[in-house]
Amino acid sequence: MIKCTVCLAENDDFAVTCTKCKAFLQNRIPNLDLFDTAWKVLDSPRQAFRTITLAEHKNYVLFLFSLFGVSLSFTGFWYFRLGTHFITLIDLIPAAIGLGVVLGLMTSVVITAIYFGFAKILGGTAGFRTSLGVLGYSITPITLSLIFVLPIELLTFGMYLFTSNPTPYTMKPLSYVLLVGFDAAVSVWSIVLAVIGTRVAHRISMAKALITVLGTLVIFFGGLLLLLQQLLVANHV
Repeated sequence: MIKCTVCLAENDDFAVTCTKCKAFLQNRIPNLDLFDTAWKVLDSPRQAFRTITLAEHKNYVLFLFSLFGVSLSFTGFWYFRLGTHFITLIDLIPAAIGLGVVLGLMTSVVITAIYFGFAKILGGTAGFRTSLGVLGYSITPITLSLIFVLPIELLTFGMYLFTSNPTPYTMKPLSYVLLVGFDAAVSVWSIVLAVIGTRVAHRISMAKALITVLGTLVIFFGGLLLLLQQLLVANHV
């Protein structure tokens, strides 16, 4: 709780003005700066997620989710070995990016709705927009991996990254293990950030925050994987 220095009334930790006398309790944060906030999420996540919670506008969240969707798209192309359906990498990349942007925007709504529901059931206090902001900025490591690591993977393996004959592991086993391992570590990092963000924004225990995030991931990715498998079977891919 924050005590007003003017009337001494107790206020919520995220209150900007006093509920009794309307005096300012802390600085307003009208907008978020993309690069500054993303860096703070990596460097000082608790402080960063507090700033995101206080911000009136959750700027750039849909942009981050669009990049996340592109990352999901390339991961799906790799997982289902869809490279065989494209002539060259030049054909595959635009398809994966276009699909990814749409997937990312859809994901922003669906995954936030699931997450918000879990948080509310477990006593979370943040609203839907704040939940969207927490999830959007927690995927910062994944978006950075998309920008800096995916090009290395494409240059190293080319179309073979998305095919099974031969597999990328067969071609360059050490490089493949290192790059896939890095992608896995980045994903875990994003999950940890989401848990921290949930703890800060929703003001629930770390255990409840972990349940919220993991439960959201299981439902969302389990449903997404099942849907994609049905679509591929229906299209005889």
